[in-house]
Amino acid sequence: MRKNTIRLAAAAMMLPLLAGCGGSRESQAAAACEAAARERSEGKMLEVDRKVLAQGATSESGDILRLQAPVTFDTGLQSEYTQTLECRVQISNGQVRVIGIQFLF
Repeated sequence: MRKNTIRLAAAAMMLPLLAGCGGSRESQAAAACEAAARERSEGKMLEVDRKVLAQGATSESGDILRLQAPVTFDTGLQSEYTQTLECRVQISNGQVRVIGIQFLF
């Protein structure tokens, strides 16, 4: 009986971890946008809240999401400034692909 209780408790603790593995379409799109923004920023330090980016996702068509959120460059430096990151992502057949990204002043 005790072994079953321990197994059940262990399974209950693992459930949130397993649920987060795949992530929602929005969180997958936000991760892809953040990676693309870092690549496009050409080595500048940037900070974007992936959760805010995912929450701002809107559907443009069946498999395309548009995400928008503030992005801060040179965080903590005197030259720190903020822009808006706008990103379009296509998600189809389990593949996540950034199809457009821009920084808006």
